[in-house]
Amino acid sequence: MKRLKTLCGAVVLASTVVLTACGGSGTGSGVAQSGGDLVMARADEATSLLPSVPTDNASIWVIEEIYDTLTVPDQSGKSVRPSLATSWTQSSDKLSWTFHLRKDAKFTNGKTVTSADVKFSIEQNQKSDAPFSFIDTVVTAIDTPDPATVVFHTKKPWSPLPADMALYANSIVPNNYGGKSATEFAAHPIGSGPFKFASWSKGSSLKIVKNTKYWRKGTPHLDSVTFTTVPDSNTRATQLASNQIQINEYPSNSSIKTLKAQPNLTVSMFPSSEIDYMSMNVRRAPFNDVNVRKAISLAIDKKAILEAVYYGHGTLAGGFLSPTTWAHNESIKPVPHDVAAAKAALAKSSHPHGFTTTIMVGSGSQDSSSEAQLVQGDLAKIGIKVKIKTLDPSALSTAKHAGNYDMAFGLYTTDIVDPDEIARFAGTYDGGSNTLYSGYKNSKMDSLAATASSSSQQSERKAAYDQMQQIIADNVPYVPLFYVPGIYSYGKVKGFHPAATGNYFLEKVQLTK
Repeated sequence: MKRLKTLCGAVVLASTVVLTACGGSGTGSGVAQSGGDLVMARADEATSLLPSVPTDNASIWVIEEIYDTLTVPDQSGKSVRPSLATSWTQSSDKLSWTFHLRKDAKFTNGKTVTSADVKFSIEQNQKSDAPFSFIDTVVTAIDTPDPATVVFHTKKPWSPLPADMALYANSIVPNNYGGKSATEFAAHPIGSGPFKFASWSKGSSLKIVKNTKYWRKGTPHLDSVTFTTVPDSNTRATQLASNQIQINEYPSNSSIKTLKAQPNLTVSMFPSSEIDYMSMNVRRAPFNDVNVRKAISLAIDKKAILEAVYYGHGTLAGGFLSPTTWAHNESIKPVPHDVAAAKAALAKSSHPHGFTTTIMVGSGSQDSSSEAQLVQGDLAKIGIKVKIKTLDPSALSTAKHAGNYDMAFGLYTTDIVDPDEIARFAGTYDGGSNTLYSGYKNSKMDSLAATASSSSQQSERKAAYDQMQQIIADNVPYVPLFYVPGIYSYGKVKGFHPAATGNYFLEKVQLTK
Protein backbone atom coordinates (compact mmCIF):
# COMPACT_ATOMS: atom_id res chain seq x y z
CA MET A 1 0.00 0.00 0.00
CA LYS A 2 2.18 2.77 -1.27
CA ARG A 3 2.81 5.35 -3.99
CA LEU A 4 1.81 8.94 -4.47
CA LYS A 5 -0.20 10.36 -7.29
CA THR A 6 -2.30 13.24 -8.59
CA LEU A 7 -4.58 14.28 -11.41
CA CYS A 8 -5.87 17.01 -13.68
CA GLY A 9 -8.74 19.34 -12.84
CA ALA A 10 -10.13 17.35 -9.92
CA VAL A 11 -11.47 18.41 -6.57
CA VAL A 12 -12.14 16.19 -3.56
CA LEU A 13 -14.58 17.75 -1.13
CA ALA A 14 -14.74 16.88 2.55
CA SER A 15 -17.71 14.58 2.10
CA THR A 16 -18.11 14.31 -1.64
CA VAL A 17 -15.86 13.08 -4.40
CA VAL A 18 -16.27 14.70 -7.79
CA LEU A 19 -15.42 12.61 -10.82
CA THR A 20 -13.42 14.46 -13.44
CA ALA A 21 -11.83 13.35 -16.68
CA CYS A 22 -9.34 15.28 -18.74
CA GLY A 23 -7.92 14.64 -22.16
CA GLY A 24 -9.29 12.86 -25.20
CA SER A 25 -11.72 10.09 -25.91
CA GLY A 26 -10.38 7.36 -23.66
CA THR A 27 -13.36 7.54 -21.29
CA GLY A 28 -15.34 5.27 -23.53
CA SER A 29 -16.02 6.83 -26.90
CA GLY A 30 -15.06 4.78 -29.92
CA VAL A 31 -16.39 1.41 -30.96
CA ALA A 32 -16.09 -1.28 -28.30
CA GLN A 33 -14.50 -4.45 -29.59
CA SER A 34 -15.02 -8.03 -28.54
CA GLY A 35 -12.01 -9.68 -26.94
CA GLY A 36 -8.57 -8.17 -27.08
CA ASP A 37 -5.59 -8.05 -24.76
CA LEU A 38 -5.41 -5.19 -22.29
CA VAL A 39 -2.10 -4.15 -20.73
CA MET A 40 -1.98 -2.22 -17.46
CA ALA A 41 1.37 -0.83 -16.30
CA ARG A 42 2.04 -0.27 -12.63
CA ALA A 43 4.94 0.80 -10.43
CA ASP A 44 4.70 -2.13 -8.03
CA GLU A 45 4.72 -5.86 -8.58
CA ALA A 46 2.37 -8.29 -6.86
CA THR A 47 3.94 -10.19 -3.99
CA SER A 48 1.62 -13.21 -3.82
CA LEU A 49 -1.56 -14.58 -5.41
CA LEU A 50 -2.50 -16.67 -2.38
CA PRO A 51 -5.46 -14.68 -0.98
CA SER A 52 -4.58 -14.99 2.70
CA VAL A 53 -0.99 -13.77 2.29
CA PRO A 54 -0.50 -10.24 0.83
CA THR A 55 -1.49 -6.75 2.01
CA ASP A 56 -0.29 -4.76 -1.03
CA ASN A 57 -2.68 -3.33 -3.60
CA ALA A 58 -0.60 -4.71 -6.48
CA SER A 59 -1.50 -8.20 -5.31
CA ILE A 60 -5.01 -7.43 -4.08
CA TRP A 61 -6.26 -6.00 -7.35
CA VAL A 62 -5.09 -9.08 -9.28
CA ILE A 63 -6.49 -11.50 -6.70
CA GLU A 64 -9.90 -9.86 -7.05
CA GLU A 65 -9.92 -10.76 -10.76
CA ILE A 66 -8.90 -14.40 -10.30
CA TYR A 67 -11.10 -15.35 -7.35
CA ASP A 68 -14.65 -14.71 -6.18
CA THR A 69 -15.79 -13.82 -2.69
CA LEU A 70 -19.15 -14.56 -1.09
CA THR A 71 -20.14 -10.91 -1.40
CA VAL A 72 -18.67 -8.01 -3.35
CA PRO A 73 -18.68 -4.22 -2.84
CA ASP A 74 -20.88 -2.22 -5.15
CA GLN A 75 -19.37 0.45 -7.37
CA SER A 76 -20.03 3.21 -4.83
CA GLY A 77 -18.34 1.33 -2.00
CA LYS A 78 -21.34 1.91 0.24
CA SER A 79 -22.98 -1.54 0.24
CA VAL A 80 -22.35 -5.17 -0.65
CA ARG A 81 -24.12 -7.24 -3.26
CA PRO A 82 -24.33 -10.97 -3.95
CA SER A 83 -21.45 -12.81 -5.57
CA LEU A 84 -20.86 -16.50 -4.77
CA ALA A 85 -23.55 -16.09 -2.11
CA THR A 86 -27.01 -15.24 -3.40
CA SER A 87 -28.41 -14.33 0.03
CA TRP A 88 -27.52 -14.23 3.73
CA THR A 89 -29.35 -13.83 7.03
CA GLN A 90 -28.39 -13.31 10.66
CA SER A 91 -29.91 -15.55 13.34
CA SER A 92 -32.39 -14.18 15.88
CA ASP A 93 -29.77 -14.39 18.65
CA LYS A 94 -27.33 -12.56 16.32
CA LEU A 95 -24.63 -15.19 16.89
CA SER A 96 -24.61 -16.77 13.45
CA TRP A 97 -24.91 -15.86 9.78
CA THR A 98 -26.20 -18.24 7.11
CA PHE A 99 -25.07 -17.81 3.49
CA HIS A 100 -26.71 -19.55 0.53
CA LEU A 101 -24.38 -20.25 -2.41
CA ARG A 102 -25.17 -20.03 -6.08
CA LYS A 103 -25.13 -23.45 -7.72
CA ASP A 104 -23.74 -22.43 -11.10
CA ALA A 105 -20.30 -21.22 -9.98
CA LYS A 106 -17.35 -23.38 -11.00
CA PHE A 107 -13.62 -23.18 -10.49
CA THR A 108 -11.49 -23.01 -13.61
CA ASN A 109 -10.71 -26.71 -13.14
CA GLY A 110 -14.40 -27.38 -13.79
CA LYS A 111 -15.41 -28.29 -10.24
CA THR A 112 -18.46 -26.67 -8.62
CA VAL A 113 -17.85 -24.22 -5.78
CA THR A 114 -19.27 -25.75 -2.58
CA SER A 115 -19.60 -24.96 1.10
CA ALA A 116 -16.55 -27.16 1.79
CA ASP A 117 -14.46 -24.80 -0.35
CA VAL A 118 -15.82 -21.81 1.56
CA LYS A 119 -15.05 -23.38 4.94
CA PHE A 120 -11.49 -24.25 3.92
CA SER A 121 -10.88 -20.78 2.44
CA ILE A 122 -12.02 -18.84 5.49
CA GLU A 123 -10.03 -21.14 7.76
CA GLN A 124 -6.86 -20.23 5.83
CA ASN A 125 -7.42 -16.57 6.58
CA GLN A 126 -8.02 -17.40 10.25
CA LYS A 127 -4.49 -18.71 10.67
CA SER A 128 -2.40 -16.57 13.00
CA ASP A 129 0.22 -15.76 10.35
CA ALA A 130 -2.37 -14.38 7.91
CA PRO A 131 -2.18 -10.56 8.05
CA PHE A 132 -5.96 -10.19 7.79
CA SER A 133 -6.75 -12.98 10.26
CA PHE A 134 -8.10 -10.30 12.59
CA ILE A 135 -11.08 -9.95 10.26
CA ASP A 136 -12.19 -13.55 10.83
CA THR A 137 -11.18 -14.20 14.45
CA VAL A 138 -14.78 -13.56 15.52
CA VAL A 139 -15.85 -16.72 13.66
CA THR A 140 -15.80 -19.62 16.13
CA ALA A 141 -17.12 -22.38 13.87
CA ILE A 142 -18.20 -22.93 10.28
CA ASP A 143 -20.95 -25.43 9.49
CA THR A 144 -21.68 -26.86 6.05
CA PRO A 145 -25.12 -28.49 6.31
CA ASP A 146 -25.24 -28.99 2.55
CA PRO A 147 -23.04 -28.12 -0.46
CA ALA A 148 -24.86 -24.84 -1.02
CA THR A 149 -25.18 -23.60 2.58
CA VAL A 150 -22.57 -22.15 4.95
CA VAL A 151 -23.23 -21.12 8.55
CA PHE A 152 -20.75 -18.89 10.37
CA HIS A 153 -21.00 -18.92 14.17
CA THR A 154 -19.57 -15.85 15.89
CA LYS A 155 -18.33 -15.33 19.45
CA LYS A 156 -20.47 -12.20 19.70
CA PRO A 157 -22.90 -10.27 17.50
CA TRP A 158 -20.95 -9.16 14.44
CA SER A 159 -22.49 -6.56 12.14
CA PRO A 160 -19.63 -6.37 9.58
CA LEU A 161 -19.66 -10.06 8.61
CA PRO A 162 -21.43 -9.71 5.22
CA ALA A 163 -18.96 -6.94 4.34
CA ASP A 164 -16.04 -8.99 5.71
CA MET A 165 -16.91 -11.75 3.25
CA ALA A 166 -16.12 -9.33 0.39
CA LEU A 167 -12.51 -9.03 1.55
CA TYR A 168 -9.96 -10.32 -0.97
CA ALA A 169 -8.30 -12.36 1.80
CA ASN A 170 -11.60 -14.24 2.11
CA SER A 171 -11.54 -15.20 -1.56
CA ILE A 172 -12.77 -18.74 -2.17
CA VAL A 173 -10.19 -21.32 -3.21
CA PRO A 174 -10.70 -25.07 -3.78
CA ASN A 175 -10.88 -27.21 -0.66
CA ASN A 176 -7.40 -28.33 0.39
CA TYR A 177 -6.04 -26.21 -2.46
CA GLY A 178 -7.19 -28.90 -4.86
CA GLY A 179 -4.70 -31.37 -3.43
CA LYS A 180 -1.72 -29.03 -3.72
CA SER A 181 0.44 -27.40 -1.07
CA ALA A 182 -0.10 -23.69 -0.45
CA THR A 183 3.18 -22.94 -2.22
CA GLU A 184 2.27 -25.05 -5.25
CA PHE A 185 -1.19 -23.51 -5.41
CA ALA A 186 0.17 -19.95 -5.19
CA ALA A 187 2.34 -20.64 -8.24
CA HIS A 188 -0.65 -21.80 -10.31
CA PRO A 189 -3.78 -20.51 -8.56
CA ILE A 190 -7.31 -21.71 -9.32
CA GLY A 191 -10.33 -19.51 -8.71
CA SER A 192 -13.88 -18.99 -9.92
CA GLY A 193 -13.46 -15.32 -10.88
CA PRO A 194 -13.82 -13.69 -14.31
CA PHE A 195 -10.18 -14.34 -15.21
CA LYS A 196 -7.81 -17.21 -14.63
CA PHE A 197 -4.09 -17.24 -14.04
CA ALA A 198 -1.91 -17.68 -17.13
CA SER A 199 1.70 -16.76 -16.33
CA TRP A 200 3.97 -14.67 -14.13
CA SER A 201 7.44 -13.50 -15.11
CA LYS A 202 8.68 -12.09 -11.82
CA GLY A 203 9.88 -8.53 -12.14
CA SER A 204 8.29 -8.13 -15.55
CA SER A 205 4.65 -9.10 -16.06
CA LEU A 206 1.71 -11.12 -14.78
CA LYS A 207 -0.96 -12.33 -17.19
CA ILE A 208 -4.53 -13.46 -16.59
CA VAL A 209 -6.89 -14.74 -19.30
CA LYS A 210 -10.63 -14.95 -19.77
CA ASN A 211 -12.42 -17.57 -17.69
CA THR A 212 -14.78 -19.14 -20.21
CA LYS A 213 -16.58 -20.96 -17.35
CA TYR A 214 -17.40 -17.76 -15.47
CA TRP A 215 -20.88 -17.93 -13.95
CA ARG A 216 -21.73 -14.30 -14.77
CA LYS A 217 -22.69 -14.89 -18.39
CA GLY A 218 -21.52 -12.48 -21.06
CA THR A 219 -18.40 -11.45 -19.18
CA PRO A 220 -15.54 -10.86 -19.21
CA HIS A 221 -15.26 -9.07 -22.54
CA LEU A 222 -11.47 -9.11 -22.72
CA ASP A 223 -9.42 -12.12 -23.78
CA SER A 224 -6.64 -11.26 -21.34
CA VAL A 225 -5.14 -8.66 -19.02
CA THR A 226 -1.40 -8.29 -18.54
CA PHE A 227 -0.06 -6.34 -15.54
CA THR A 228 3.43 -5.07 -16.36
CA THR A 229 5.84 -3.82 -13.71
CA VAL A 230 7.27 -0.46 -14.77
CA PRO A 231 8.58 1.48 -11.75
CA ASP A 232 9.57 4.56 -13.74
CA SER A 233 6.57 6.86 -14.16
CA ASN A 234 7.96 8.56 -17.27
CA THR A 235 8.36 5.21 -18.99
CA ARG A 236 4.75 4.33 -18.22
CA ALA A 237 3.59 7.64 -19.69
CA THR A 238 5.60 7.03 -22.86
CA GLN A 239 4.22 3.50 -23.19
CA LEU A 240 0.66 4.78 -22.85
CA ALA A 241 1.17 7.47 -25.48
CA SER A 242 2.44 4.85 -27.93
CA ASN A 243 -0.36 2.37 -27.06
CA GLN A 244 2.08 -0.21 -25.69
CA ILE A 245 -0.18 -0.16 -22.66
CA GLN A 246 -3.82 0.86 -22.34
CA ILE A 247 -4.00 1.77 -18.64
CA ASN A 248 -1.37 3.53 -16.54
CA GLU A 249 -2.00 2.77 -12.88
CA TYR A 250 -1.30 5.96 -10.94
CA PRO A 251 0.51 8.32 -13.35
CA SER A 252 2.94 10.72 -11.73
CA ASN A 253 2.20 14.41 -11.53
CA SER A 254 5.07 15.20 -13.82
CA SER A 255 3.46 13.21 -16.64
CA ILE A 256 -0.05 14.67 -16.40
CA LYS A 257 0.51 17.71 -18.59
CA THR A 258 1.95 15.59 -21.41
CA LEU A 259 -0.80 13.01 -21.10
CA LYS A 260 -3.53 15.65 -21.21
CA ALA A 261 -2.13 16.94 -24.49
CA GLN A 262 -2.58 13.56 -26.16
CA PRO A 263 -5.87 13.62 -28.14
CA ASN A 264 -6.69 9.94 -27.58
CA LEU A 265 -5.80 9.68 -23.92
CA THR A 266 -7.74 10.39 -20.75
CA VAL A 267 -6.61 11.19 -17.23
CA SER A 268 -9.33 10.55 -14.67
CA MET A 269 -9.89 10.21 -10.99
CA PHE A 270 -12.43 8.03 -9.31
CA PRO A 271 -14.02 8.16 -5.84
CA SER A 272 -11.60 6.44 -3.49
CA SER A 273 -11.17 5.62 0.18
CA GLU A 274 -7.43 6.22 -0.13
CA ILE A 275 -5.51 8.07 2.54
CA ASP A 276 -1.83 8.90 2.05
CA TYR A 277 0.20 9.09 5.25
CA MET A 278 3.69 9.33 6.73
CA SER A 279 4.46 6.72 9.35
CA MET A 280 6.96 6.99 12.19
CA ASN A 281 8.49 3.94 13.85
CA VAL A 282 7.55 4.36 17.51
CA ARG A 283 9.62 1.28 18.42
CA ARG A 284 12.73 3.40 17.89
CA ALA A 285 14.01 6.43 19.72
CA PRO A 286 13.30 9.26 19.38
CA PHE A 287 9.97 8.36 17.75
CA ASN A 288 8.87 6.66 20.96
CA ASP A 289 8.46 10.20 22.31
CA VAL A 290 5.01 11.62 21.51
CA ASN A 291 6.37 15.19 21.65
CA VAL A 292 8.83 14.36 18.86
CA ARG A 293 5.99 13.00 16.78
CA LYS A 294 3.82 16.04 17.47
CA ALA A 295 6.68 18.34 16.53
CA ILE A 296 7.15 16.57 13.21
CA SER A 297 3.43 16.71 12.44
CA LEU A 298 3.31 20.45 13.16
CA ALA A 299 6.49 21.17 11.18
CA ILE A 300 5.33 19.56 7.93
CA ASP A 301 3.72 22.04 5.56
CA LYS A 302 1.11 19.68 4.19
CA LYS A 303 -0.62 22.36 2.16
CA ALA A 304 2.63 23.16 0.35
CA ILE A 305 3.13 19.48 -0.43
CA LEU A 306 -0.43 19.19 -1.68
CA GLU A 307 0.12 22.07 -4.08
CA ALA A 308 3.66 21.23 -5.19
CA VAL A 309 3.45 17.44 -5.43
CA TYR A 310 -0.26 16.68 -5.79
CA TYR A 311 -1.05 19.83 -7.77
CA GLY A 312 -3.88 20.53 -5.33
CA HIS A 313 -5.79 17.39 -6.22
CA GLY A 314 -6.89 15.99 -2.89
CA THR A 315 -7.64 17.48 0.52
CA LEU A 316 -5.69 17.73 3.75
CA ALA A 317 -6.47 14.82 6.03
CA GLY A 318 -7.71 14.91 9.59
CA GLY A 319 -9.18 11.67 10.93
CA PHE A 320 -7.65 8.41 9.73
CA LEU A 321 -10.98 7.11 8.40
CA SER A 322 -11.81 8.41 4.93
CA PRO A 323 -14.67 10.86 4.26
CA THR A 324 -16.07 8.17 1.95
CA THR A 325 -17.20 6.21 5.03
CA TRP A 326 -19.96 7.10 7.47
CA ALA A 327 -17.47 6.53 10.30
CA HIS A 328 -15.31 9.54 9.34
CA ASN A 329 -14.84 11.99 12.23
CA GLU A 330 -15.19 15.38 10.59
CA SER A 331 -14.49 17.19 13.87
CA ILE A 332 -10.81 16.22 13.61
CA LYS A 333 -9.15 18.87 11.50
CA PRO A 334 -5.80 18.67 9.68
CA VAL A 335 -2.86 19.58 11.92
CA PRO A 336 -1.85 23.14 10.99
CA HIS A 337 1.63 24.03 9.77
CA ASP A 338 3.10 25.87 12.77
CA VAL A 339 6.87 26.07 13.08
CA ALA A 340 6.77 27.86 16.44
CA ALA A 341 4.46 25.22 17.91
CA ALA A 342 6.65 22.49 16.42
CA LYS A 343 9.75 23.94 18.11
CA ALA A 344 7.85 24.18 21.39
CA ALA A 345 6.79 20.54 21.18
CA LEU A 346 10.34 19.46 20.37
CA ALA A 347 11.63 21.49 23.32
CA LYS A 348 9.47 19.33 25.62
CA SER A 349 10.86 16.14 24.11
CA SER A 350 13.84 13.92 24.83
CA HIS A 351 15.65 15.59 21.90
CA PRO A 352 15.00 19.32 22.37
CA HIS A 353 17.83 20.33 20.06
CA GLY A 354 16.93 18.00 17.24
CA PHE A 355 18.45 14.82 15.85
CA THR A 356 19.36 13.04 12.61
CA THR A 357 17.03 10.51 11.02
CA THR A 358 16.05 8.95 7.70
CA ILE A 359 12.99 8.78 5.51
CA MET A 360 12.59 5.94 3.02
CA VAL A 361 11.10 6.36 -0.46
CA GLY A 362 10.52 3.93 -3.29
CA SER A 363 12.70 4.16 -6.38
CA GLY A 364 11.02 5.28 -9.59
CA SER A 365 8.50 7.57 -7.88
CA GLN A 366 9.24 11.21 -8.61
CA ASP A 367 6.33 12.23 -6.42
CA SER A 368 7.65 10.38 -3.36
CA SER A 369 11.10 11.85 -3.91
CA SER A 370 9.71 15.37 -4.20
CA GLU A 371 7.57 14.92 -1.11
CA ALA A 372 10.53 13.63 0.89
CA GLN A 373 12.61 16.65 -0.09
CA LEU A 374 9.87 19.00 1.10
CA VAL A 375 9.59 17.14 4.42
CA GLN A 376 13.37 17.26 4.69
CA GLY A 377 13.30 21.05 4.31
CA ASP A 378 10.44 21.48 6.78
CA LEU A 379 12.05 19.42 9.52
CA ALA A 380 15.40 21.15 9.09
CA LYS A 381 13.69 24.33 10.32
CA ILE A 382 13.21 22.77 13.75
CA GLY A 383 16.61 21.10 13.96
CA ILE A 384 15.79 17.66 12.62
CA LYS A 385 18.19 16.55 9.90
CA VAL A 386 16.59 14.09 7.50
CA LYS A 387 18.49 11.81 5.15
CA ILE A 388 16.52 10.42 2.21
CA LYS A 389 17.06 6.73 1.57
CA THR A 390 15.82 5.30 -1.74
CA LEU A 391 14.90 1.63 -1.93
CA ASP A 392 13.42 -0.67 -4.50
CA PRO A 393 9.63 -0.74 -3.83
CA SER A 394 9.72 -4.38 -2.72
CA ALA A 395 12.64 -3.70 -0.38
CA LEU A 396 10.80 -0.70 1.04
CA SER A 397 7.75 -2.85 1.71
CA THR A 398 9.91 -5.47 3.42
CA ALA A 399 11.56 -2.83 5.62
CA LYS A 400 8.21 -1.41 6.72
CA HIS A 401 6.78 -4.83 7.53
CA ALA A 402 9.91 -5.65 9.55
CA GLY A 403 9.87 -2.33 11.37
CA ASN A 404 13.31 -1.58 9.95
CA TYR A 405 12.92 2.13 9.22
CA ASP A 406 12.55 5.57 10.83
CA MET A 407 9.98 7.33 8.66
CA ALA A 408 8.26 6.29 5.43
CA PHE A 409 5.34 7.25 3.25
CA GLY A 410 2.45 4.95 2.48
CA LEU A 411 -1.17 4.78 1.53
CA TYR A 412 -4.09 2.59 2.44
CA THR A 413 -7.53 1.92 1.03
CA THR A 414 -10.42 -0.04 2.42
CA ASP A 415 -11.22 -3.33 0.70
CA ILE A 416 -14.71 -3.69 2.17
CA VAL A 417 -17.59 -1.28 2.66
CA ASP A 418 -17.65 -1.52 6.45
CA PRO A 419 -15.22 0.73 8.39
CA ASP A 420 -14.22 -2.17 10.63
CA GLU A 421 -11.34 -3.28 8.38
CA ILE A 422 -9.48 0.03 8.24
CA ALA A 423 -10.36 1.00 11.80
CA ARG A 424 -8.37 -2.04 12.92
CA PHE A 425 -5.78 -2.10 10.13
CA ALA A 426 -4.77 1.53 10.72
CA GLY A 427 -5.79 1.77 14.37
CA THR A 428 -4.76 -1.40 16.20
CA TYR A 429 -1.46 -3.23 16.59
CA ASP A 430 -2.98 -6.62 15.79
CA GLY A 431 -4.96 -5.33 12.82
CA GLY A 432 -2.63 -6.65 10.14
CA SER A 433 -0.06 -3.86 9.88
CA ASN A 434 1.03 -3.11 13.48
CA THR A 435 -0.86 0.21 13.25
CA LEU A 436 0.37 1.15 9.79
CA TYR A 437 3.83 -0.29 10.48
CA SER A 438 4.41 2.26 13.25
CA GLY A 439 4.45 -0.32 16.04
CA TYR A 440 2.03 1.79 18.10
CA LYS A 441 0.06 -0.18 20.73
CA ASN A 442 -2.96 1.06 22.68
CA SER A 443 -5.37 -1.30 24.47
CA LYS A 444 -8.10 1.35 24.37
CA MET A 445 -8.04 1.16 20.57
CA ASP A 446 -8.57 -2.60 20.75
CA SER A 447 -11.51 -2.13 23.11
CA LEU A 448 -13.15 0.53 20.96
CA ALA A 449 -12.73 -1.54 17.79
CA ALA A 450 -14.38 -4.50 19.53
CA THR A 451 -17.27 -2.33 20.71
CA ALA A 452 -17.83 -0.89 17.24
CA SER A 453 -17.83 -4.22 15.44
CA SER A 454 -20.15 -6.00 17.86
CA SER A 455 -22.83 -3.32 18.00
CA SER A 456 -25.78 -3.32 15.62
CA GLN A 457 -26.45 0.36 16.30
CA GLN A 458 -24.66 2.65 13.86
CA SER A 459 -24.72 5.56 16.32
CA GLU A 460 -22.88 3.47 18.92
CA ARG A 461 -20.41 2.27 16.33
CA LYS A 462 -19.82 5.83 15.12
CA ALA A 463 -19.07 7.02 18.66
CA ALA A 464 -16.42 4.32 19.05
CA TYR A 465 -14.83 5.10 15.70
CA ASP A 466 -14.79 8.80 16.55
CA GLN A 467 -12.84 8.04 19.71
CA MET A 468 -10.37 5.86 17.81
CA GLN A 469 -9.67 8.64 15.36
CA GLN A 470 -9.14 11.10 18.21
CA ILE A 471 -6.65 8.80 19.92
CA ILE A 472 -4.56 8.55 16.76
CA ALA A 473 -4.76 12.33 16.31
CA ASP A 474 -3.56 12.84 19.90
CA ASN A 475 -0.73 10.29 19.80
CA VAL A 476 0.45 10.72 16.19
CA PRO A 477 2.05 7.34 15.41
CA TYR A 478 1.62 8.43 11.81
CA VAL A 479 0.52 11.59 10.07
CA PRO A 480 -2.57 11.31 7.85
CA LEU A 481 -1.60 13.60 4.99
CA PHE A 482 -4.22 13.64 2.24
CA TYR A 483 -7.52 12.16 1.13
CA VAL A 484 -6.77 11.20 -2.47
CA PRO A 485 -8.87 10.01 -5.42
CA GLY A 486 -7.98 6.96 -7.49
CA ILE A 487 -6.02 8.29 -10.48
CA TYR A 488 -5.45 6.57 -13.81
CA SER A 489 -4.53 7.52 -17.34
CA TYR A 490 -5.78 5.37 -20.17
CA GLY A 491 -6.65 5.16 -23.83
CA LYS A 492 -8.77 2.95 -26.10
CA VAL A 493 -10.64 1.61 -23.09
CA LYS A 494 -14.36 1.47 -22.34
CA GLY A 495 -16.06 0.63 -19.04
CA PHE A 496 -13.05 1.15 -16.76
CA HIS A 497 -14.41 2.49 -13.48
CA PRO A 498 -12.72 1.31 -10.26
CA ALA A 499 -14.91 1.13 -7.16
CA ALA A 500 -14.34 3.27 -4.09
CA THR A 501 -12.89 0.13 -2.44
CA GLY A 502 -10.38 -0.26 -5.29
CA ASN A 503 -11.98 -3.24 -7.03
CA TYR A 504 -11.28 -2.95 -10.75
CA PHE A 505 -14.19 -5.05 -12.06
CA LEU A 506 -12.17 -5.73 -15.21
CA GLU A 507 -14.84 -8.14 -16.44
CA LYS A 508 -16.78 -5.02 -17.47
CA VAL A 509 -13.91 -3.44 -19.43
CA GLN A 510 -13.61 -3.45 -23.21
CA LEU A 511 -11.01 -2.17 -25.65
CA THR A 512 -12.14 0.28 -28.31
CA LYS A 513 -11.15 0.66 -31.94
